[in-house]
Amino acid sequence: MTFPAVLTAALIQLPGVTGENLRARAFFDANNVKVGDPLTLTVDFLGNADFKALHPPSLSDRVERGDWKVYDESAKTDTYRDARRLTYRVRPMRKGLLRFPALEFSYVTASGEKRTVKSNEIPVHSKSISQVAVAGMDEAVRMPQPDALIVEPPPSLSEDELFAWRKACAEPSAAAFARFDFPAARLNEARCAVMEGNWARAMKLYGRLEWILGQTPAVERGMVAALARRYENPHAQLPVWREVGRPILRHPWQWRLAIVAGGFLLLSALLWAAGKIIRMAACIAAALLLVSDAAAQGIFRQMEEEMEQMRQQMRQSMGTSFSFGFGGESQEPVSVAVSVEPSKKELRVGDAFEFVVSLDVPKFCSIGQIRITPSEMFGMTVTGRAENLPDAKSDNPSNVVKRLSVPVRYDVPFRGEISFSVSGMASRRNDRRRSGGFFSFTSSTSFRSESKPIAVDVRPPPESGQPEDYAGVVSADVSLREFLDIGEVETNDVIQITYELRAVGFIPADFMPKGAAFEIGRDERGGSATYRRFFVADGTNLTPRVEVPYYDPESKSYRRASCGGSPVKYRPANEGNAERFDRISDGQ
Repeated sequence: MTFPAVLTAALIQLPGVTGENLRARAFFDANNVKVGDPLTLTVDFLGNADFKALHPPSLSDRVERGDWKVYDESAKTDTYRDARRLTYRVRPMRKGLLRFPALEFSYVTASGEKRTVKSNEIPVHSKSISQVAVAGMDEAVRMPQPDALIVEPPPSLSEDELFAWRKACAEPSAAAFARFDFPAARLNEARCAVMEGNWARAMKLYGRLEWILGQTPAVERGMVAALARRYENPHAQLPVWREVGRPILRHPWQWRLAIVAGGFLLLSALLWAAGKIIRMAACIAAALLLVSDAAAQGIFRQMEEEMEQMRQQMRQSMGTSFSFGFGGESQEPVSVAVSVEPSKKELRVGDAFEFVVSLDVPKFCSIGQIRITPSEMFGMTVTGRAENLPDAKSDNPSNVVKRLSVPVRYDVPFRGEISFSVSGMASRRNDRRRSGGFFSFTSSTSFRSESKPIAVDVRPPPESGQPEDYAGVVSADVSLREFLDIGEVETNDVIQITYELRAVGFIPADFMPKGAAFEIGRDERGGSATYRRFFVADGTNLTPRVEVPYYDPESKSYRRASCGGSPVKYRPANEGNAERFDRISDGQ
């Protein structure tokens, strides 16, 4: 019999994370493995938050060490779609059905309020392995190390100093080597600071040594080791500017100053030579451009005469009857009256309907580039593109009513007034030939109109007949399907079941089918969502049944969508004849 690992009570801090209503999900890349197999633990955070300063927290002290080995130094951060992702290398340490504990994290809101978010538990079936495979199994990523201690003392030390040096080498610590001021002692002090976890002190010491000795290989390795401790990342590297500037930084400060001075002198010489070349080129260009004023005036006079001849020919060919007829006239604004009404009188949460927008415009106008803005968007979701409807008759004989439908739904109850602002472009044709003009043209003017407020009452689903497990799904049609990642299992194997919920309506953002561990994703309109659960095949021949109650606005009744009951096929455990190893010591 196996027992779940125990999570310590303390919360795991997420320093630097500020947000609202975060959600967390956790999973391994495999759930049926052998003792000691390397797994990748993924923890995703979803929600409206600033994750720029997120640093992977330590998890090794949050799990039962007899069951799990978490390599905190392997942690990485990444962005995956709409989630901020943390990944860790983890190993199961014993045989059996293990459960990686649910982890509880804390963060703060923009107002400074402390909030918590909890991930899901993950079951893993850890199977025995051959003992001969244990020796080379540990592939943990090791932290980079600074160079070894320098034990050879310089010849200039006194007897007292030599005694203190030998004592410091026998019991190395940063404080023991701090009393010496020569480079070898500073290297030893920096190394001890790295090994003690004091990366800030180590970086300060290596920075001084880099100025005195240059960026030597020993200093570089020490800096990398300190940076790895700082970021808890064994793959840490030197900053880019240190990599690029290595040809100069590898020299001590005296040589650096000499290189900078030499570079300055070389640049000055190049600039002086460039100035000489530019002045010479300017003199040559001025000599080539010197032409007589008379010749230049003759060229310009000839050009002016040719242009005047062209203008006279154009006037003769066009005649005197050509005129535009619209210069200086202003266009009168077009009057557009707007009215809006819902396509249904009785509205409920999740019920799809349309706002019908009517535009009363003159018949000689055509309108386009329409933009419709409601005065209140609370709870409203636009479910599609606006569609043109047939024109209607206007009370004004000179006008016509243009109509559009905007498909929407309300995801929460709403009662109040709402108005719509409509803007766009109105075009009309102006015929100037009647007034002696040569042609006609089309003019366009912008318009903006506001509708009168209308009352909107969106009611929640009725309480009569509402199931106790109803969670807010509203749709005319709901389908629920399940998919198994494996079809043939051993006893205690973990099956990942994926539930696909599709609805022609509304699925609440926090909805979760009973038994599901977390949500994988959903579409932009919220009409479909995918969930995952972990099911332990403990001898049961069928997967569990899952039901989702929903309200059907067309039949005005509550219904259920269900799935599950898929057969589970078992196979005998393949133990083999080799000697087995069922547990690994925490030191490996």
